[in-house]
Amino acid sequence: MTKPTPSANSDQLTNSSTSSIPVDITDQASTATANNQSANSATTHLTTSSIATTTKSTQDNRKLWIGLTMIGLGLLIAIGITYAVAKMMSKEETPVVEEPVKKKVAEPLNVIPIAERPVLYIAPQADGRNIELVVTQLNKPATEVEYEIEYQAGSLLQGVFGTLELTSFPSKKTLLMGSCSAGGACTYHTDVKGGTILTRFTGGDSGYALKHDWRYIDNTDKAETLTSRDAKFSVISDELKSARYLIITNSPGHPADLPGELISDIYVLQSSTPIKGDLTVSIRASEEGGGQIVAWDGSEWLTLNTSPDPEDTKTMTAITEGGWLFAVVR
Repeated sequence: MTKPTPSANSDQLTNSSTSSIPVDITDQASTATANNQSANSATTHLTTSSIATTTKSTQDNRKLWIGLTMIGLGLLIAIGITYAVAKMMSKEETPVVEEPVKKKVAEPLNVIPIAERPVLYIAPQADGRNIELVVTQLNKPATEVEYEIEYQAGSLLQGVFGTLELTSFPSKKTLLMGSCSAGGACTYHTDVKGGTILTRFTGGDSGYALKHDWRYIDNTDKAETLTSRDAKFSVISDELKSARYLIITNSPGHPADLPGELISDIYVLQSSTPIKGDLTVSIRASEEGGGQIVAWDGSEWLTLNTSPDPEDTKTMTAITEGGWLFAVVR
């Protein structure tokens, strides 16, 4: 009986065991590689899916924000419209109470008789910047006069206002045609043409108010003929050109003891320097039928040789060597 050879079996066992080990390692490596690839693929898929999810979420948030913004704007517009409509309705419903317009009471002017009115005029000063308000005589009692002197200066209407105490006569007050600051800087009005004088006399038995014209002449052209603001008085003389500043005032009244019945306005001629020589004076009367020009020289009346204008019988003309206040009487 033959026995198996042990070495042969041993070699086979060894060979068998040895050949089976590499097979298992290779399979495991293959399996590991496959697992890794699956894991990587899963990771890649997960990452791509996450990115897609994030992108979609961002888009959704943006759409949500836009939607909320539009809703907010809509609400603001709706609120604004509601407020505007409510305000309009409240205006319509609230009754408007109109305040009564206060009517300015017209001040009675020039209502007292001419015989009771004062002798008043404005005189120019040699500096061309000041004028002097002069009241030489009162025919109705008063202790104070409030004045408003308006005048055209270029294209502007200027004025000077104040009061003058009537304690002695003539009462005078020098007035600046311009303005001065607190620091002493002054500006002076130029191209003065004259205007109106409004006066209110108080302190007597009853007050009274008067308003008259005045004309300012800056005689740079050395004119020899000058007229009043109302063009009813004129004066002609070669000597006028020697005076730089002149003023013709419509005086509200006249001195006492007028030699006749007044049939014209009363005019005062004043100059910054004395005028010498003859003056040819013309005054338009309020009626036809003749009349005489009279002149007041400060102390007495002068009755002048008068003749009517052949083209206007209401206009009287006379030549005088003196006087500063003129009128027509009959």
